[in-house]
Amino acid sequence: MTKNHNGIETIIVLGRTIAAGRFAGFGEAVLACARSTKPAYICVSGAHPLSLAKADPDFAAALDGAALIAPDGMPVKWMLALKGHRGSERVAGPDLAAWLISRAEGEGLPVYFYGGLPDELEDLRRALAVTHPKLNVVGWESPPMLPVRPHFDAETAACINASGAKLIFIGLGCPRQEFWMARHSGAVNGTMVGIGAAFNFLSGRLERAPQVMQSLGLEWLYRLTQEPRRLLGRYLLHNSRFVWFALIDLISHWCKRGKN
Repeated sequence: MTKNHNGIETIIVLGRTIAAGRFAGFGEAVLACARSTKPAYICVSGAHPLSLAKADPDFAAALDGAALIAPDGMPVKWMLALKGHRGSERVAGPDLAAWLISRAEGEGLPVYFYGGLPDELEDLRRALAVTHPKLNVVGWESPPMLPVRPHFDAETAACINASGAKLIFIGLGCPRQEFWMARHSGAVNGTMVGIGAAFNFLSGRLERAPQVMQSLGLEWLYRLTQEPRRLLGRYLLHNSRFVWFALIDLISHWCKRGKN
């Protein structure tokens, strides 16, 4: 376990280095990256990405290249607790995006939004104009449909750099956004944050699960009722695989503790 100056520890979960600590501490760590203007990217990972990384070495490498991996989803939070960090809080993509946007508005930090369909991005633009009228947005871009493993796009990287953005929200969905950030991390002079479907939550196109369902780890079930065609296969495969890999991980962890 290691700790940085924002009180964020890192703990290995299913082979990946996951941040553990308070939500606000994680947010401050992301802002510190953004203020530095050094290239970096942040992943927000729940059961699906961590399960996928166990089967795909290239995706695992994309996660491992992140400056921080946030514990999205209650199962990941529970894993951190079972490994000794009971005070760790969940960092969900929509919550992190909302928190960062509010702080960026207060600081005048230039932000850029990349991803989503044109109508989704337009809805987000209208929503933020009402909720955060002073937010310094220096770019909006809805790219054409990208492959799951996007190639390096020098033109887009140059466009983001020319905008002066320090905080870049990437809404391409998993695993596309993680691959995209990994491919562009050395060329984009700012901090990229992969927030998945958060564009649609921030704009009101999608509704978050009730708090009680979130606390019970059932937000996935609520999401499934909203987007059954897109999410059914993902949840059937990766939620099941996560439970299996988590059990193996915990047994290994407890065995090592017993030897010590």
